[in-house]
Amino acid sequence: MNQRQATASVRGREVGAQIAGVFGLVFVAINSTALAGALRATLLVIAGLALAAILALSFRSYRQPRTDGAERSASGSPFGWKYWLIVAIEAVALFGGSRLISEMGYPELGIAWVAFIVGTHFFALAVIFRLARFHLLGAIVTVLGLAGFAIRALGHVEPIALVSGVLSGFTLLAFGLWAFAPSASVHR
Repeated sequence: MNQRQATASVRGREVGAQIAGVFGLVFVAINSTALAGALRATLLVIAGLALAAILALSFRSYRQPRTDGAERSASGSPFGWKYWLIVAIEAVALFGGSRLISEMGYPELGIAWVAFIVGTHFFALAVIFRLARFHLLGAIVTVLGLAGFAIRALGHVEPIALVSGVLSGFTLLAFGLWAFAPSASVHR
């Protein structure tokens, strides 16, 4: 990996990890409501601690000087037009697809659809940010979304939120934490 690729691969790391952490916690909180109180509380505490760790690592990283030779830009955003195009397509697919699924009489598949779309958008992000690990993240979350559809096809409803929602949330949190792993382990 050359210097330009290394710089591009860590650019926006903190913000990306924070986005993954916040959405991961939201996935866990929204989709764990059917679980028993103690189990749900435990999952929320774990998710909350993971987000707190992501925020602490982000703020620590903001205060440290860059070691990759690049200067931190106060005004420059790592998120260009390609990123915003992907987010716009994702938003249309999320809301349009969720509405269509509900109108077809399957509102319980909303979270499976959300996980599927969130997962697939990471494949495009992997290309524009040159982050191979986003392919792995995309594959995991996409499979968790598809698993929700399979669960419904087998005649079950309750496990969809756990599989497509809670597990996707913890996957996002784990990848948010992984963003701060030493670079040798991140770039392999």
